[in-house]
Amino acid sequence: MIRSLFLSLLLISFLPHLGKAQNLETQLLSTPVDQLIQEVRQLGDAKRGGVAFFQVYLSCSKCHSVGDKENPLGPDLTQLGDKATDQYLLESVLNPSKVIKKGFDAVTLVTVEGKQVAGLIESQSDDLIVLNDVSRPGVELKFSAEDVDEIIVSKTSIMPKGLVNQLTGRQQFLDLMKYLMEIRDGGKERAAQLQPPPSLYAARPLPEYEKNLDHRGMLSDLNQESYKRGEAIYNRLCINCHGTHDRPGSLPTSRKFAVDVMKNGADPFAMYQTLTRGFGLMVPQAWMVPQQKYDVIHYIREAYFKGDNPSQYFPMTEAYLAGLPEGDTKGPEPSNIVPWEQNNYGHQLIATYEIGNDAANFAYKGIA
Repeated sequence: MIRSLFLSLLLISFLPHLGKAQNLETQLLSTPVDQLIQEVRQLGDAKRGGVAFFQVYLSCSKCHSVGDKENPLGPDLTQLGDKATDQYLLESVLNPSKVIKKGFDAVTLVTVEGKQVAGLIESQSDDLIVLNDVSRPGVELKFSAEDVDEIIVSKTSIMPKGLVNQLTGRQQFLDLMKYLMEIRDGGKERAAQLQPPPSLYAARPLPEYEKNLDHRGMLSDLNQESYKRGEAIYNRLCINCHGTHDRPGSLPTSRKFAVDVMKNGADPFAMYQTLTRGFGLMVPQAWMVPQQKYDVIHYIREAYFKGDNPSQYFPMTEAYLAGLPEGDTKGPEPSNIVPWEQNNYGHQLIATYEIGNDAANFAYKGIA
């Protein structure tokens, strides 16, 4: 009876603070660097960190090599040298735009005709400028110098801020940093030792329901409620890289929906495929069910394409809808993702709880 009463009071006191929960990035940035380095050294696991590094949803290996291949978008992490201190590595992950390694500055090339192209400069002479296309790694774009009006160097790294929020938690961050530190110190040999088997990071196959979706029905049912749901998704996630009408996103190469041409197609089904399969630096959004994908597509079309970027507002005619793949399912219902559900509380919810804000009332190893 007493134990039940204590736990009830504990939870009642704790619940008001759930709304103030910080994301992982905020938690890490509020921790002194020296403390983080110590945690990485003592608690990080480089093998687990290697598995995290190669996960598709983090995109680390899309831009960085670890001594196994050349990559034009980011430095080889086994060849960083003595200047890459522990603090440098931590800050590069948490605040990638603070120091951008020379040669990996993103630029926007503006032609005399007003066309804008983003990329990294591969080479530049009096006659020719060659860019690496960031959205299509390995693809070179060549411009005659006389056709170029301006080259604007971005102060923002092509590595988006907030990537750590894709991690499962603080421990996975410590593991990832331990991996980066060990391959920095041990070079290609250590990277080869820590290379995880593909089975641990290979992209998951598409769910079976993707083969039998009623795309026509889902598009026909889009309405104001779809718009509101899509807006909530966009402002929670997409806004980080793609930005808004007034504020650019954190990834310079991401499409700006109010002005840019979509590289992988602007019709709703093409946009659905981009969300499902990924394109360029954008990874597949495996957490989204079909309804959520079409909701956010509907929001982008109505909030950005329709009024600001009409060339990308693809008309959904009867002929277009009739040509979509046929099916009889709309997939599973969306799940309500809330931060506290994402935490790993252990087998018995054992933790140390603080009641109040004065650091004077703790329940040590309270079992909920």
